[in-house]
Amino acid sequence: MKPQEAQLTEAGIDQILANLDITHLGDWERSFFTSVQAYWKKNRKLSPKQSKRLAELWKKAHEPKAQ
Repeated sequence: MKPQEAQLTEAGIDQILANLDITHLGDWERSFFTSVQAYWKKNRKLSPKQSKRLAELWKKAHEPKAQ
């Protein structure tokens, strides 16, 4: 069994949306990020799936690449 993943806090979401460098993301990922950023700014809430995907993008951008 996997340990349950922690939910992103509002501060965590703000941190990701303010600091994620989207220049290295694919087209779909950039579009998703832009959409989530606008939705968060308007509503201050995300679905669990949106939060999870946002955390995955952050992790992908900040993990060292395997060689």
